[in-house]
Amino acid sequence: MAVGSIETRLIQSLEKVRSLFFVLLDPDSDSPDGIIEAGLRAAKHGADALLLGGSFIGNPAFQKIAAGLKKETQIPVILFPGGCSHVTPGPDAILFTTLISGRNPQYLIDEQVKGAVLVRSLRMEAIPTAYMLIESGRTTAVEYISNTRPIPADKPAIAAAHAMAAELMGQRWIYLEAGSGALNAVPAPMVKMVRASVGLHVIVGGGIRTPEQARERAEAGAHAIVVGNHFETSKDGSLIKEFAAAVHGA
Repeated sequence: MAVGSIETRLIQSLEKVRSLFFVLLDPDSDSPDGIIEAGLRAAKHGADALLLGGSFIGNPAFQKIAAGLKKETQIPVILFPGGCSHVTPGPDAILFTTLISGRNPQYLIDEQVKGAVLVRSLRMEAIPTAYMLIESGRTTAVEYISNTRPIPADKPAIAAAHAMAAELMGQRWIYLEAGSGALNAVPAPMVKMVRASVGLHVIVGGGIRTPEQARERAEAGAHAIVVGNHFETSKDGSLIKEFAAAVHGA
């Protein structure tokens, strides 16, 4: 599958900064207007793209939020679904993920087969992404919903082996995920080993609470850093700026 315009834009942006800064918006975290406002704030203060989604989505206004974000923002809005039922019109692209760290066939192939028909019918750009859940010190929503065990945080070689398999199967991006509300972020040594082991673009998210933590993982080789929950209770644009600067290498 050819690289689309949004993926090309992300890759080209990496020529100007050390790493990209993605802000994850949870559709269940606020009102539709509040989520759109949060997306605009993130875009204004340095985010390179907005990820929209989560492991569980119960907001009936999800489609309205997706359409509103795309209409109001100039940066890419990328769907980050927890399953095929989350595929909705509006976003510029979708992280078409497969949960390679787990052994539950529902998230290895079942959801992908169902979602593929929807993605193609919407003519939505798909970014093939291997999704890898990393142990974070507590049971996260994605671990519970997917009914899979995360890769131990102190076993970077296992993560690297999974990344190699993902590359051989044709994935172009790999997402190392500690999970929403994680106690601990993905360890920097694991990020470094995965980056050194494959030619994939590496995304790291979950449990990143400070600009320093974001910078450390960017310096370890992450091509993109994702922060979400940390901004849900704060409307302080200056904090987003700090994260963006730390990630970009300013």
